[in-house]
Amino acid sequence: MSPDLQHLLSVYGYWLMAFGALIEGETFLIAGGIAAQKGIFHLWGLIALAVVGSTIHDCFFFLLGRYAGTGLFKRKPILYERSKAILDLFDRYGVGLVIALRFIYGLRTVIPTVLGVTHISFKKFFLFDLIGGLLWSVTFIVGGYLFGVTLEALIGDFSEYGYLLGILLVAGFATTVLGFLSAWLYRRFIRKRERKN
Repeated sequence: MSPDLQHLLSVYGYWLMAFGALIEGETFLIAGGIAAQKGIFHLWGLIALAVVGSTIHDCFFFLLGRYAGTGLFKRKPILYERSKAILDLFDRYGVGLVIALRFIYGLRTVIPTVLGVTHISFKKFFLFDLIGGLLWSVTFIVGGYLFGVTLEALIGDFSEYGYLLGILLVAGFATTVLGFLSAWLYRRFIRKRERKN
């Protein structure tokens, strides 16, 4: 990696990682893990930052649901109809849904907002969301770190371009797998619910 890119990452990298965690972007976490393997970031500091950023994201949308969700559902009943599947998931899995919500690609903003209108207390949501955030952050950051170790073992000290290509490959693969898995699980749940009704 060029000294210029290393300098940019050391100065602005943590801000980028905080932004990535706030928008819940796995790509940023994987890239951060690879950068931690190269010694640019502190691994556990990066994980802590990701947990904080993702928890702030989820709590914001939970509180939005808590204070504006019921009124919004009354004004727009179609939103309530679309939220029924998430409410059913919560009835079925309880706090397990809170822990797993970051791994449900495409619904990570919707789920905490809808959970805000349920009976779950903010403290309980916060606690289990923190656990989920830790699992999510460790999975992708340590995954990126291990990918960096593997890439270096396979091709030696990789260049700036090899580093960026590795990030893009892993991020693309992780996003695709998460997307397909989330869509499959969601469709499966909807089909089961329709069979019951």
